[in-house]
Amino acid sequence: MPQPRLLLTRPHPGAAQFLDRLSPALRDGAVISPLIEIAPTGVEVDLAPFAGVIFTSANGVAHAPKGDGRPAFCVGPQTTAAAAKAGWQAQMAGLDAQTLIATLSGQPQIGPLLHLAGRHRRADVAAILGASGLTVDVATIYEQNLLPLSAAAQTLLNGPSPVIVPLFSPRSAQHFAREASCTERVIALSISPAAAQALEALPLYAHDVAAEPTGEAMAEAVEKLFRCTTLP
Repeated sequence: MPQPRLLLTRPHPGAAQFLDRLSPALRDGAVISPLIEIAPTGVEVDLAPFAGVIFTSANGVAHAPKGDGRPAFCVGPQTTAAAAKAGWQAQMAGLDAQTLIATLSGQPQIGPLLHLAGRHRRADVAAILGASGLTVDVATIYEQNLLPLSAAAQTLLNGPSPVIVPLFSPRSAQHFAREASCTERVIALSISPAAAQALEALPLYAHDVAAEPTGEAMAEAVEKLFRCTTLP
């Protein structure tokens, strides 16, 4: 039986960083084919009017000004760690955007805040928090441009080996569903139920959802799938 292979579709540098978390057996023969390219919008950010910021992705941290000790409310441990490293007074306000919204809602005293975000956002964090009484503005500081699957990725999907494909957002899952030329041997791992929903129509060999929407939980689930996978 062929050993499972790994296909990573995260943007750079996140794909390589995730690969570094995994065991040598998984790293060997892995294919990286980003489905999304992160690019700055060039928007000038003025932090002076704001008491702090919101980060819902480490990509926001990477394209934001340095924190210089300003408060930052973050989604997930990786984004929080990245914000702290960039000089923000970072605190994790939830594992996903919905939890962050629940945490910050109804606290007007912590504002006004600026959400430093990408072009494509599942939740309108600023509007929802604004309705709760917390003043939040948004600055779109990076693009998430869609990319095709590479020839190497398509070859892997059409080969004899099972392919473990972690998908880290609903948008990347939707794009993978459009791009993949063959999915019968794909073992998909979605970061959330919303991402999993995008794959429902695909003929997959197997599909799982991470225990929580974090890089650590995704890495643990990938390792488990690798150990447990057997194909006829």
